[in-house]
Amino acid sequence: MSILNEDSLRLSTLMPNSWPAILKLSLWMIVGGGCLSSCSPLVSHTYEPSSPKIKQLAIDTTMTLKAQQLFYQQKPRIESKRTFHQLCRKVGHNPEKTIILGCFTSNGYRGNIIIQSVTDSRLAGMMEMVAAHEMLHAAYQKMSSKERARLAPKLKQAAQRVTDEQLLTVLKDYEAGDPEIYVNELHSHLGTTLANLGDPALETHYQQFFRDRKQVVAFAQRSRRVLNQIDAQVQQLEPELNTLEANLKAEKESIQRTEADLKASFQDLERMKSNLADLKQRAEASLRQGDYGLADSFEQQRSHFNTAVQDYNWQVETLQNRITQFNQQFATYSQKVDAYNQLAATNRSILSAIKLDRSGVQPVSP
Repeated sequence: MSILNEDSLRLSTLMPNSWPAILKLSLWMIVGGGCLSSCSPLVSHTYEPSSPKIKQLAIDTTMTLKAQQLFYQQKPRIESKRTFHQLCRKVGHNPEKTIILGCFTSNGYRGNIIIQSVTDSRLAGMMEMVAAHEMLHAAYQKMSSKERARLAPKLKQAAQRVTDEQLLTVLKDYEAGDPEIYVNELHSHLGTTLANLGDPALETHYQQFFRDRKQVVAFAQRSRRVLNQIDAQVQQLEPELNTLEANLKAEKESIQRTEADLKASFQDLERMKSNLADLKQRAEASLRQGDYGLADSFEQQRSHFNTAVQDYNWQVETLQNRITQFNQQFATYSQKVDAYNQLAATNRSILSAIKLDRSGVQPVSP
């Protein structure tokens, strides 16, 4: 069973309402039951490809004659997205978290492989990788328990060489489940995605199935190239957006507090101005009577008022500069949100080619 894991990356937003989820894609495979080599048919038979496309998949993935026969024996076929999901709907998976790409069922000695048709050029190599992966499941099913036991420690050791975060997550989930399924999945995942197995014996093992395994790995890498590029840009944008968002929130709150303080200062200045005007009238009246006491008091308070006005104006100018800088930072933030939304749109466009139900998440305006 070929399944793409669809883990959501969500950013908690403070300035806009929310950003759309960027969906991460990684291949999952689940097979239904294994059997011993004694389940194999006793009568030799030559199997033919079910269609020219199936034959081309076998050729493109450099399957050996042995692998081709094993692949064709499973009666592989390619179906449209909707038909594929109808045929593979009974396979156990969480539709909210996974996208099925292929399914493999078996009656004990012969199976069926169904591959979802992928026509989006941005996912080029996906069908080739899935075909190779499923063929390896069929190969594992035919192995004896002794051969499986011999491969298990080698596969587990090779798994230590995996550095791709998404594949590591997939393998970790399998490791927590049935041990036999875990080794089965290692056999298919590592054989199609890990360039350097670090074990000549494993490379020799896979030579039974591929004339050039590096070509298969190249298909796997190519199928995720655009999505990996999106992931890389998201990994860069997320911390930038989070930092900008936190800084903008803090600065906005600080500006609002400063505005409140200046409003209070302005009211104080208005009261001082009113009192000063009253004092001026009384001082002028006193001067006409030859009393200079109030005039001296007026000059002192006028000087104090002018100093307070200058300080207030300086604070207003400083605040205006902060607001200008805030708006510039918000413009930068908005551009990054737009870039993030574009990544989300591209991501959804790619996933819609293989996912039955489209995501309802929509971009937001900054």
